[in-house]
Amino acid sequence: MRNPSFIIKIAADDVSKLRRSDVERVFDTCTDEELQPTAAYIRASRSDLEAKVEQELDFQLEERRQA
Repeated sequence: MRNPSFIIKIAADDVSKLRRSDVERVFDTCTDEELQPTAAYIRASRSDLEAKVEQELDFQLEERRQA
């Protein structure tokens, strides 16, 4: 399993520079095992993105259940 800070680097230099629009792209690159820890890491580091993280996490989980 990759470290959440490493996964975030696909979209931003670090979590402090992550934009709302980047959250989906970050989650798209996560394995099922990495999804929850990465979401928790973003929520803990960026409370301003909490609603977007929850929205995108719900979407990702639903998509992955249907696959």
